[in-house]
Amino acid sequence: MRRMRVLLGLVAVSMRSVGACITDMDCELLGTCAGGRCVCDSGWKGPSCSAADLQPTRSNSNNSGRFDHYSGYQNLTRASWGGRAVYENGTWHLFATEIAEGCPLILFMNNSQIIRATSKSGILGPYEKQETVLPAFRHNPTIIGPTRDGMYLMFYIGSTNDVAAHIDCALGVPSCASEKKEWCRGSHNPYSNGAISMAWSPSVLGPWQEREILPYNPDHNLTEWNCVNNNPTAVELKNGTIMIVYRADPCAMGAEALGIAVADHWSKVFTRRKGFPIVSPADGSGNHEDPFLFQNHRGFHIITHDQSGGSVCGGSAFGSTCGAHVWSKDSYEWFVGKEAVYNSTVTFRDGSTNELKTRQRPQLVFEPGSSRPIALFNGGSFEGSNQDLGSLTHTFGFAFN
Repeated sequence: MRRMRVLLGLVAVSMRSVGACITDMDCELLGTCAGGRCVCDSGWKGPSCSAADLQPTRSNSNNSGRFDHYSGYQNLTRASWGGRAVYENGTWHLFATEIAEGCPLILFMNNSQIIRATSKSGILGPYEKQETVLPAFRHNPTIIGPTRDGMYLMFYIGSTNDVAAHIDCALGVPSCASEKKEWCRGSHNPYSNGAISMAWSPSVLGPWQEREILPYNPDHNLTEWNCVNNNPTAVELKNGTIMIVYRADPCAMGAEALGIAVADHWSKVFTRRKGFPIVSPADGSGNHEDPFLFQNHRGFHIITHDQSGGSVCGGSAFGSTCGAHVWSKDSYEWFVGKEAVYNSTVTFRDGSTNELKTRQRPQLVFEPGSSRPIALFNGGSFEGSNQDLGSLTHTFGFAFN
């Protein structure tokens, strides 16, 4: 098996001027090199084609920066944290993280559940909650499908035998025990946040069956880069193989690498690909989490939340809002771009802007039958960070040009 190898985008462009290209690889497999310049695919822009070409969005009448009912899932009494929408029988269905009992995101390991919300107004919403699909602890879902055999597959963090101890924040939001917020990290199975599960159904309406596919393994060497696994994202390949990209951490210390696991079919056993991670702080490619994986006719692409000090958005100040692009022709040799997919700035239709305090969990939705992106969903907040006890995060939707 070939070893995964990471090359920084800066190396890839070091022999050419900014905005110039020599091959299609200089356009990050999201465009073609023509006359020394990148011609970007629909939905992408920038010198190397990795910036999301997003439309300005509406704000509410007082232009406060809240999206309210205009875009995504905005429950002003419940925190949410991103999701992905699929279209079935004339309706858009958004599967998203919601934090139960009115609690903020920081209490996700106690109260995170997966909900289904629907939109009558197109892919951006507004979305209204219809049901809780899977109870706590289930976190950060992504959904793909229907597969070639007609199944919807949902991947998420959590162990299938875990029932979290809910906290009722209607009684007041509890304080955390230390600066590290250790108490806020959950009062249930301590390994659940290091495990990945999958649910499947022939319909977005369920019923859903689930199984754990990448368990936390306490027999791992505590310093191995993939001792703990979470934040899954998946694609189905032409031969029915399911490829997963996941965030991987050593158990002994914090880090944010990305790894790959595959199964010959969604019903088969998933196996972690051996070797080196796709990206890792250890090789200088940064801290990447919240990956979203997709494939076009040129290769494989991952949009990540880049929260390294040297993030593509320009430094540590953007660590909570920066989107990065990682790409590969063959899923073994990977490159990291140096152009931000998005940053903290949101532009409104009247030309004004506002800054998101946190913007993470990127997930794209594509035009049916193509790789042209039509919507980007993020978990975020204009009010405070994802660590705040006093503010709620929401799920925002943005349309591509």
